[in-house]
Amino acid sequence: MKFNRIVAAIIGCLVLLSLPVSAETPILEELMRKYTFPLIFLSLAGAVAGVAYLYVTGLLPSAIFESWKWVDERFALHRYFSLAKREYYSVVYTLMPATGRTMPQSHTERYNVKAVWYWYPFYSLGGLSFFAYVVLTITGIYLGFYYVPDGQFVNENGEPCGTGTCTSGAYQSMELIMTQVSFGYIIRAVHHWSAHFMVASVFLHMMRVYFVGAYRNPREINWMLGSILLMITIFFGYTGYLLPWDELGFAAGSIGLEMATSIPAMGPLMAQIIFGGTQLTGDTITRMYWLHIFVLPLIGTILIIVHMALVWIQGEAEPH
Repeated sequence: MKFNRIVAAIIGCLVLLSLPVSAETPILEELMRKYTFPLIFLSLAGAVAGVAYLYVTGLLPSAIFESWKWVDERFALHRYFSLAKREYYSVVYTLMPATGRTMPQSHTERYNVKAVWYWYPFYSLGGLSFFAYVVLTITGIYLGFYYVPDGQFVNENGEPCGTGTCTSGAYQSMELIMTQVSFGYIIRAVHHWSAHFMVASVFLHMMRVYFVGAYRNPREINWMLGSILLMITIFFGYTGYLLPWDELGFAAGSIGLEMATSIPAMGPLMAQIIFGGTQLTGDTITRMYWLHIFVLPLIGTILIIVHMALVWIQGEAEPH
């Protein structure tokens, strides 16, 4: 009953804040527009103060236990954790019955290396690539709230025109993100440099795997998956490069269209699938947008899960 009263009070406060202070702007919207950073800071400070209070008064363990109990009663997480743990030990003991280990041996243990191989850069590139992918996903979701995939060029009056001094709706939405959206400039910069970092780390990861011979038996399938993931990463960067639909994006689109149409026999079909035709139009940016936010993430995420699962099952390959 106490929990229900707290929820009802919170909902009542939100409803009160959402009531319009005038005919145009609700109070909550006005607060979020003008005081975004202070509200975020106060929320984090309140959360830290609440945890500190529970810790000082000794109520933190009971609060964590009650929260876990409330969640577990509704989602049965303990049962699924037990099942995952049982399957994990089953797989590991099946793969290595003689050693009875619960994790594959590291380079440090196998070769008795005194250096800390866990942080050796060349053997961390795969994890760094995945970390960059997570950062790109989070920042991309934030940017997607404001980006408009409109490839039509218009003038200052909103009338359609050529590509001269005109700008596209996509470019205008990018300007909005950079100049008016809270933290928009920083988030776009993080997204931009994370994309560069991911391309470089994936490429260096493939070079490391090649030069140490980690593509050999029994890791041929994982090598092929990694090669496909490299192509997906490059295509990620290409589609994202076109999304601002400025002069550089239009030029890159023209080069990509020529490359697609130069494919023997299948050129026009590939241009139609990827670019929406044999000429760059407003539909091109829509195709690139959906490739960038849906098709490539879906395929890439599935392949990353399979790729990492094979690495976990087979273990890291030592240099041949």
